[in-house]
Amino acid sequence: MTPGDIQKVAELAQIPLPKMLINILEEGIIYGFKIKGTSIINFMYVTYIINVGDNYPYFKVDIKEGLNFATDLGGNVYYYGKGQEGVGLYVVGSGDGNFFEEATKFGDTFEDFFIEGKGIDILKMHQIRHKQLRGYV
Repeated sequence: MTPGDIQKVAELAQIPLPKMLINILEEGIIYGFKIKGTSIINFMYVTYIINVGDNYPYFKVDIKEGLNFATDLGGNVYYYGKGQEGVGLYVVGSGDGNFFEEATKFGDTFEDFFIEGKGIDILKMHQIRHKQLRGYV
């Protein structure tokens, strides 16, 4: 990671980034969280986020003000930004179609979700629905 990479990420997001996300990205470590009853959520490296066009070419077409920050083993993309339910944390299957229209909001802030656990029930329901749609359940 170069000194200007966080600035590139902020410009790519086109929305003010939460301090908690910036702190995680600045550490340069991939964090993985096992959330009870769901998949493991893996935060992305800064360079991976910057190359969003290579990894998810339609993400920025659908999400003008937002930033994908994580993936999971179930083929989901996690992003912070403006979605159908306002600014917050969203999850969507990477192959589900439109990142905006198909996304499920599971949290308002990083602190609410990752520290307080608010929205875990929503994320669990998304995981179940996503598996059903793909024929895994």
